[in-house]
Amino acid sequence: MELFGLDVSVTWTLVVGVLLLLAWYDWWCHHYFQRRGIPVADYIPFFGNILQWRRGIQTTFTDYVKKYGRVVGTYVFRKPVLIIADPDLLKNILVKHFSSFYNRRIPSISQKPLNRGMTRLVNEEWKDARNVITPSFSASKMKKMSSMINECCDTLVASIGKAREGDKFIDFRVVFGGFTMDVIAKCGFGLEVDSQGNKDDPFVKNAMRLLNFNRFNPLFLILTVVPFMGRVFAFLNISLVAPDALKFFTDVTEAACKMRTAEGAQASQRVDLLQLMLNAHNDPEVDQEDTPSSDKAKGKGVVQRKPLSTVDVIGQSLTFFLAGYETTNTLLSFTAYLLATNQDTQEKLHAEIDNLAPTRDNLGYDVIAKMEYMDMVINESLRMYPPAVMFDRACNDTITFEGLTIEKGVGVIASVWTIHHDEEYWNNPEKFDPERFSPENKASIKQCTFLPFGFGPRNCIGMRFALLEAKMALVRVLQQYRFDVCSETEIPPTVGKAGLMSPKNINLKAVPRN
Repeated sequence: MELFGLDVSVTWTLVVGVLLLLAWYDWWCHHYFQRRGIPVADYIPFFGNILQWRRGIQTTFTDYVKKYGRVVGTYVFRKPVLIIADPDLLKNILVKHFSSFYNRRIPSISQKPLNRGMTRLVNEEWKDARNVITPSFSASKMKKMSSMINECCDTLVASIGKAREGDKFIDFRVVFGGFTMDVIAKCGFGLEVDSQGNKDDPFVKNAMRLLNFNRFNPLFLILTVVPFMGRVFAFLNISLVAPDALKFFTDVTEAACKMRTAEGAQASQRVDLLQLMLNAHNDPEVDQEDTPSSDKAKGKGVVQRKPLSTVDVIGQSLTFFLAGYETTNTLLSFTAYLLATNQDTQEKLHAEIDNLAPTRDNLGYDVIAKMEYMDMVINESLRMYPPAVMFDRACNDTITFEGLTIEKGVGVIASVWTIHHDEEYWNNPEKFDPERFSPENKASIKQCTFLPFGFGPRNCIGMRFALLEAKMALVRVLQQYRFDVCSETEIPPTVGKAGLMSPKNINLKAVPRN
């Protein structure tokens, strides 16, 4: 074949032509936002912006917003994704136009039973599951679970006492991690697990393997680029998480479901999440304490619910574990750090605890609800160090808001960290100041500027449980100890980079109180 007077093989002509076509297609895809007049962060051909995220999602997103504005176009490989740090726009997306942003972005992990978890379900399946599970996190259920959490706190306090022997410092990320796992095992699966003392327990060993997930895993990146490979991976039994660990939890949950079904009425009296999910569709009433009196009068407390299949129950149980472990551990660890580095705040919190819950047996759901200053401290900790620095949604119906059009198929990411540290909404945002959340100041906080649990109908369903668990743990520890810094304390702490704050360690001293 002759081209421009030169002999060129047909094969090389085709190769060059295909490469040029692919390069043009990549360029075209990476100009999606430019064609619509939306500011775009600098990207790398083919990869888009995802490689930049490796230096820390919270840092990268904040830099984007400072440079390009509160709405920034980015690309996850060739997929267009909007980074949003505008509270008004987020309120429209998460509430007013919720029907257009019903689902999270399409997940890459498709293997059962993880794909049956609340965070993975879409459309009516998500709505049905949410209706079934919501009563399991009602106030009356939390009251019953509080005694179980208190029992786990007994082991927590004992573990701290043992760890500090010889006036040693304690890595509270490890200690709180063991406590959180004990609570999930007991309140989620109905299992007695001493993960704080027995690291060889099968539940503990498999749990740690299941939690060891890396967003920058090559397999995860492949699925991000080529989503249909998820079916291929499933067929070849290739998993992003340890398959034997996943099988362990599947088998444990399935066996527990069969056992409790066989036990009948006796099992139905249990108050762990597993049993509550098995009971939920048989209970026609929404928790009366959570139903407005006007709705009770109109009969709106009655909801028809579909029973969950065994696979659904397993999926929700695993989601409860995966979503609840790292986030609650992170909240407790950073709160301990902030109290250690702000002794005046810790003294005020000690005073409230001494007044309302001076001993173990004084502690319960109702007492926690009265702890105003504890709530202020927890909220400020969540503002400064939100366990999840972002959350996402998928646009399933094109909308326009104040001149910005978000088209169907575009992903949306709310940059929680960026908003939580924005000087326009928070005065001196790097300062730890629980007074921001006092009753007098709380009402003036702009909606969608505080998003540790998301916002709108698809916010975190386990929020109430997570807060109860964290507050009870802090009360029990602070009844006996004071957090303090030591030579091994890292100030500021090294935080995670892949979407979760997860500190590397939180080394502090636990000083006995007089």
